Amino acid sequence: MDNKFIELAYNALGILVPALCLIMIELLRRKLGLEKMRKIQSELETKQELANLAVKFVEHTYKDLHGKEKYDQAANWLADRALEKGIQANPDEIKGLLEAALRMAKDEFGEQWAKQEKAQPPMEITL
Repeated sequence: MDNKFIELAYNALGILVPALCLIMIELLRRKLGLEKMRKIQSELETKQELANLAVKFVEHTYKDLHGKEKYDQAANWLADRALEKGIQANPDEIKGLLEAALRMAKDEFGEQWAKQEKAQPPMEITL
């Protein structure tokens, strides 16, 4: 009788241990996936904040520049700040971030921005 009990215990362990390992692996995989998603989201938020700052910085600092020169200053500033934070951003991504930030700024400041734009050419975003 003891022999059958020991055999039953070994069989149960033979089933439970691999099942528990699979469960642990799946939980770990999900946790790592969530951490990666959080990191991606955090980087995107940081890039968006930097783009907003780049637009404000260039609008304030380089009032005498227009079009491509102004865009180049914003793109360079954004790329430098991103690298300082250890974040990679390619030129297409920088362009998209700056366009989105510029659109938000225009929407936020509305009529004031429109009046200012009539007085000077708009900031062109071209590479």
